[in-house]
Amino acid sequence: MRTKSNYLFLSGVIGLLLIVSSCSVYKKPALGSDNVINVLADQTIFDTHYPQLERMFSHSIYTPAEEKVFTLNRITMDEFHQGFSRHKNLILLANIDSDDPEAQYIKKMLTDGVLEGVRNGDYYYAVKKDAWAKGQTVLFLLDSKSIYLGGYLEKFSDKIFGFFFDKMITDIKERLFDRFNNKTAEEFLKKEYNIEMFIPHEFNIGERGEDKDKFIRFRRTNPDRWLTLLRSDYNSEISFQENIIQTRDRIGRQFADSVRINPEILSFTPDSTFTTDGLKAQGIWEYIDGGGPFFTYAFIKNGSFYLVDGAVFAPSKDKYPYIIQLDLMAKTTKFLELEK
Repeated sequence: MRTKSNYLFLSGVIGLLLIVSSCSVYKKPALGSDNVINVLADQTIFDTHYPQLERMFSHSIYTPAEEKVFTLNRITMDEFHQGFSRHKNLILLANIDSDDPEAQYIKKMLTDGVLEGVRNGDYYYAVKKDAWAKGQTVLFLLDSKSIYLGGYLEKFSDKIFGFFFDKMITDIKERLFDRFNNKTAEEFLKKEYNIEMFIPHEFNIGERGEDKDKFIRFRRTNPDRWLTLLRSDYNSEISFQENIIQTRDRIGRQFADSVRINPEILSFTPDSTFTTDGLKAQGIWEYIDGGGPFFTYAFIKNGSFYLVDGAVFAPSKDKYPYIIQLDLMAKTTKFLELEK
């Protein structure tokens, strides 16, 4: 893509042709999972670009088993017409000079000028919302004789990943932050702990700590996940990272089955969600019979140590979607004494 106007032009052309070809103004809701991207493509061009697309969309995480943010699924022209055209996430991948049915179908949506632009390397992608279903994202990836697309995918991988990832986050937010939030728990949290947080429906008050580790935990089952809010004392004789580990392990001992951080699967990154000099820890918590992923936002303010911690226990299920839920919930937290 050479200029922003080239992309906007191509997107507009495809958008116009899809509107013209639609059978009805009304569109049913999109189908399928948030984390599956269906790719309409001939086997040859799919095999050519699959390694790049896999690297771009997998973004592997460990929970502790490896999970991918997105899974790619190639579909044929027949499968597209049999129902996959209504799925949430679609990539239409084509070599416009190929005679395969998928390429011929995609070419019908393009003008001669756009086809020439693809052959010249001027255009290579476009995004269309709600093409065949409401809540759908369709990404067109176009090439001519496999000359240009590989280089564009390498250069703009983060941008292309963002088309689907940003939409997934938006969809999860809409489902999570509805009007059925647990107002009783929110009022209790504010009154007893001087904290505000959006508490979604089906999250209820769980364990509570006393003494110096005055924490409160909100929990939802099926699968089991929880968010913990904590104020504590900061130990200046050890590192920031070690404070996170020791504090989290200490409150973990208040579970019926004591839990702790696995020190071999642990990372720390600078984070400014709550303050400019905070840290975010990510890793695996474990106990005698298993474990799961967690994250912890940690920061120091006015001499106090604050933790906002989310964790999931979901054997045999994908855990990443639930970690996203907890992370969005965590970011609504406000320690009111810090808001003054």
